Amino acid sequence: MAFVVVLTILFGALSIFNIILTVGIVRRLREMNAKQRTSTASKGDMPSVMRTEGEQVDAFEGVTVRHEPISEQFLSVGPVLTGVFAYGCSSCHERIPEFVSLVKSQSFDRDRVLVILVGTHGDFTEELLLLDPIATVIVEGRQGPVARALGVKAYPALAVIGADGVVRASGPGVESLAPVATRR
Repeated sequence: MAFVVVLTILFGALSIFNIILTVGIVRRLREMNAKQRTSTASKGDMPSVMRTEGEQVDAFEGVTVRHEPISEQFLSVGPVLTGVFAYGCSSCHERIPEFVSLVKSQSFDRDRVLVILVGTHGDFTEELLLLDPIATVIVEGRQGPVARALGVKAYPALAVIGADGVVRASGPGVESLAPVATRR
C-alpha cells in the first residue's frame, strides 16, 4: 500500500512539472510569434525585389522584341510602369494578367510601359501576344542589362519609375504600385 502512495505522489509531481514546462513553452512560442509578426509587418524589413522607392535606375541599353534600340532615355517620357517576369515562375504567370489590367485601367500609353521577360522568345509566345500591343517588351537572359539596371533580385518585380529615372514604387505585385500608378 505504501508503494502505491509513493507512486501516486511521484506521478502527481511529474504531472505538475509537465504542466509548468508546457506553460513555459507556450509562453515562449507566443513571444516569438509576436516578434515575428511585428518584424514582418513593417515594409522596411521585407526583402526588396528590385530597386526601392527613391533609388536611381542605372544606365542601360537593349533591344525590344520589335528590334528597336532602347536605353534609359525611354524612362524620360514620365512615369513608366515596369514589369519584370521570368520564364518558369508561377507567380509571374499569375501576375501578368493583373499587370495588363492595371495598364488598361490606367490607360497607360505603350511608350510608358516597359516589360522585361527573362528567358527566350520561344518561352513567352503567349505572353508576347498579350503584352506587345500594350507595352515596350524586351526579352533577355538572367542578369541581362535592363534587369541589372533595375536591380532585379526576384521575380516578378514591378515598379513605377519617374521621368528622372528614380523609382517611385516597387514590389512583387500590382497592389504595391496602384496608389502611385494612379497619380500620374
